[in-house]
Amino acid sequence: MKINSAYVTALKQSVRDLGHDASSLIDDTVQLDEFEFYQLCNKIAETIDDPRLALRYGSALHLGTHGILGNALMSCRNLRQAAEFLVRHNPVSTMDARIAFAFDQDSAILTFTSGIELPAAPTFLPEVFLMAAINGISEMVGTELEGCHIEFAFEPVMEVDVYTQYMGLPVQFGSSANRFVGPRDAVNIPLAAAGNEVADIYVRQCGKILIERSRSSDCAAQVRRILLNANNKITSEHAVAERLKMSDRTLRRRLSEEKTSFREIFDELRRDMAMAYLRETKLPIAEVGFLLGFDDVANFRRAFRRWNGGSPQSYRAEEARRECTAQFDEMETSEDFDGEETAPSIFS
Repeated sequence: MKINSAYVTALKQSVRDLGHDASSLIDDTVQLDEFEFYQLCNKIAETIDDPRLALRYGSALHLGTHGILGNALMSCRNLRQAAEFLVRHNPVSTMDARIAFAFDQDSAILTFTSGIELPAAPTFLPEVFLMAAINGISEMVGTELEGCHIEFAFEPVMEVDVYTQYMGLPVQFGSSANRFVGPRDAVNIPLAAAGNEVADIYVRQCGKILIERSRSSDCAAQVRRILLNANNKITSEHAVAERLKMSDRTLRRRLSEEKTSFREIFDELRRDMAMAYLRETKLPIAEVGFLLGFDDVANFRRAFRRWNGGSPQSYRAEEARRECTAQFDEMETSEDFDGEETAPSIFS
């Protein structure tokens, strides 16, 4: 699977920041898969021989660098949802690295276990991951991370002060695992997206795209990822072709070979989002259309009728009726035949 070019750009900038000639080491015009990228990281670590590289690189990785994954994390209601999403859609699973999220009596713990080691820098991956985790969590909460600390399962490879300078948190070494540890109660504090009623829908859509990406590298999947990640800022076939570094003609040919087209993918994504917004929120029809990139509500209504054979209002009313019927049926089945209420289930 090809990696996000933003990771290569951040790596190149990190090498420059450490005072080295990045252009002689990194060709950012070539798209790399994950294995090739790890080989590149190892080559750079071996060449520049600077133990600060991993922390410098991790500090350059912000939520926006992670594409759809980062967008989903920014749309989570709280840190618990974000951590669970990260575990579910582990971005480094193809290299057998594992991410876990758990609690003890007082703490919430995000653990990273490397699947591989870079021969030139054995501590590189956990250092990058936990440094990037600090950045991401700081962005989501918008404040300093009080009561948190970092634990590494190795001894320091440079002065401990360098770790604390980069990470801004207390750092312990020789632990049983590489992990970020924070207050247990903090994971449920509402984040910026908590009051946004469409945020959950967006997170689910991101999850679907990430699952699709892990299963397939076909052209249609790449187009869907670009469109969702652009959040309606990219609406043309030409713009998507440019992102994929191919001509419009090549994009059309490849999609045709997969029995689809840009217009079909674009309409399918907007249709799915429209149905989710109408079904799961009370947003006005005009606002739903605006979220999907329609300047005129009349155009949205026409498009929705083409997709579903009816108006947005009738779809919303029908879904509300079905939900009401389902709730009524559930209430009826919760009673015994003699009309007495049954004992509640532990799974309810």
